[in-house]
Amino acid sequence: MISTSAVSLTTNSTNPHTQRLTEDMLALADTIAISEEGKHIRENLITRVQGILNTEWPKEAKVECFGSFASGLATDASDVDLVILPALHDHEHSLTAGRFQDLFVLKTLFQRYSMKDVEAIPGARVPILKFTDHKTGIKVDLSHGQYTSLYNTRMIESYVRIDDRVRPFFYVLKAFVKARGINSPVLGSLSSYCYTLMAVSYFQTLLIPVLPCLQDPHLIPHTVPNPGPYGSTRPVNVAFTDPSRIRPCVPRNSMTLGELFIGFLEYYGSKFDYTKSCISVRCGGVIPRAETPSRWSRHAFVVEDPFILDFNAAGAKQDMMNYIRHEFQAAVRALRDGRGLSAILTTRQPYTTNERRF
Repeated sequence: MISTSAVSLTTNSTNPHTQRLTEDMLALADTIAISEEGKHIRENLITRVQGILNTEWPKEAKVECFGSFASGLATDASDVDLVILPALHDHEHSLTAGRFQDLFVLKTLFQRYSMKDVEAIPGARVPILKFTDHKTGIKVDLSHGQYTSLYNTRMIESYVRIDDRVRPFFYVLKAFVKARGINSPVLGSLSSYCYTLMAVSYFQTLLIPVLPCLQDPHLIPHTVPNPGPYGSTRPVNVAFTDPSRIRPCVPRNSMTLGELFIGFLEYYGSKFDYTKSCISVRCGGVIPRAETPSRWSRHAFVVEDPFILDFNAAGAKQDMMNYIRHEFQAAVRALRDGRGLSAILTTRQPYTTNERRF
């Protein structure tokens, strides 16, 4: 299903501040994007982790990277997300009891190789092993057999390649939500992944879209196999088309980066109907809440995972969403008043649900 509504194409081309905002956003993105040295350090770290497994792990396995580093959206401060993929002859779709045991065997293994702060977290939604590399200080999250994280990363990377405004937009959005303390899922706010899906949805729902829907079944080649069920309870279809198969939008959306950023903040700060709609990148932007699992009816905000269709990527409660909307509205006012990007990037402590600041 395609989006139930479209965002009007309203630009601020007569506003003299938006050109400056665009320039500032591009400069900030260049500043915080990962350096060549940062890339090299992380590539070397991944190679070392693979080498440890090749030497010590009794099962043939391959390590692959996902998340911001793999999608091309990392900074020099980014953690590294890794997944161990079993050999084809040992391929299983679910994390069995044996794999829980593997998590603790891996903990002992990486402790022996002097990794710091090694911690197994088997009770997480995706069981992981966390550690800090003793040579670089980079934090690593290591999971086992979770293929959907790889597909999510590849799809986000594909969206980034479609339009040259998307990458700097993501960098600035990430800097904004981090600075304003609304990017800490542990404290009840939204994850970077959730904000990324919100941005892709916004780009899809513009009257002249910036991004298409890569999961549109009409665009996916018939030769792409449907992987079918992933795990015991979660139906997943990870098929999506390569951007090269999609013709550029004609006419092309001509909004500047600054206009798109203000539009995004205004859309989720004031225009999006949180009670009746939910984000669905899979369906081209937005779908009615009536089409989502009934247990989500009490959720303050629903952002459907593009692949794991029964997972709501937005876990924030109502008071947190009220605060996030407040931050977005305040940022819109600051940017429209010409106070500049620096005005909305002032750092504050992460907001927690027992605070009342507005």
